[in-house]
Amino acid sequence: MFRNTFLFVLFAIYTNMAISQDVSFSQFFANPMYLNPAFAGSAGIPRIGLQYRNQWGGFENAFATYTASFDIPVEKLQGGIGGYFMNDVQADGILQSMQLNLSYAVFLRVSEKFMLNGAFQAGYFQNSLNTSRLIFSDNLDPYNGNHGTSNELATLTDPNYRFFDFSTGLMMYSERLFFGLAAHHLTEPNQSLYQGSGHVAPLERKFTAHFGAKLPVYLYGHNRKKFDISPQVVAQIQGIYQQFSYGLFATKRGLIAGTWFRQNFGFRYDAMILVAGFLKRSWQFYYSYDFTISGLRGYAGNTHEVSMTFLLNKPDRNKILPFFNQYEEEFGIR
Repeated sequence: MFRNTFLFVLFAIYTNMAISQDVSFSQFFANPMYLNPAFAGSAGIPRIGLQYRNQWGGFENAFATYTASFDIPVEKLQGGIGGYFMNDVQADGILQSMQLNLSYAVFLRVSEKFMLNGAFQAGYFQNSLNTSRLIFSDNLDPYNGNHGTSNELATLTDPNYRFFDFSTGLMMYSERLFFGLAAHHLTEPNQSLYQGSGHVAPLERKFTAHFGAKLPVYLYGHNRKKFDISPQVVAQIQGIYQQFSYGLFATKRGLIAGTWFRQNFGFRYDAMILVAGFLKRSWQFYYSYDFTISGLRGYAGNTHEVSMTFLLNKPDRNKILPFFNQYEEEFGIR
């Protein structure tokens, strides 16, 4: 009963044209262009990424999201290009949001240690509502079941609404530090499913700030590195929604483990996230598990996320790679 109530409320939010929130990935590093388009081409070699997120398993397919991304540096353009496709399936397939985004980033060296990337992104979105799976009281016969068309849907003339979207981003990074800013949905496109309704359901602008570091750890005064740690922070605002994620990675000989926390700016916690992964020279694999610690924990269940990244060339070990872990067979001296 709770699941049916949840699905009804979700539909009501969309049909009454309330503001919406973007998909939030626990593994934001697995598709960095979704976080900030300035990451396009930043790996220095062609890269392909795949990602799957199943959120709140207690609601039975309430949210399932799939992404596929690619990016490549282009020397003649003095930058990089990339893009990603995302399909967000909500309410067990009643609602679907598909998008294709393409990014172009320009690389600029601002000092001996720091690089600056600036990017622009253009996207094409389609929101689809499967009205055949919706039942309202005015089209439900108490003896024979469903019949006719509900008056609730009589004015719903555009269940596959399409629109364009634009975003931008900046990122500065050195060998050990990287930080950036991004602004998504610059024009706040309308996403109402009702034709002629005006600009009443804008996709709110989203502002993102992120920071990270990759730091070697040397124990007991030795010159040989023991492992790397990578603290990272992401803060986002979209309309009335706020999100603050922070955590720490540890990497050693191809193995990665980490812990994250996600909350709003008022320190109301949403989830604790455990991450584990494995690196090879040409591919990377990550799995994360979100423990829901908000008020929904008794109903929503927990969240699973899986990602894989494939490198199509051998990475340059001396190149700075923000938001990217390089595999090392053995750790060298400092």
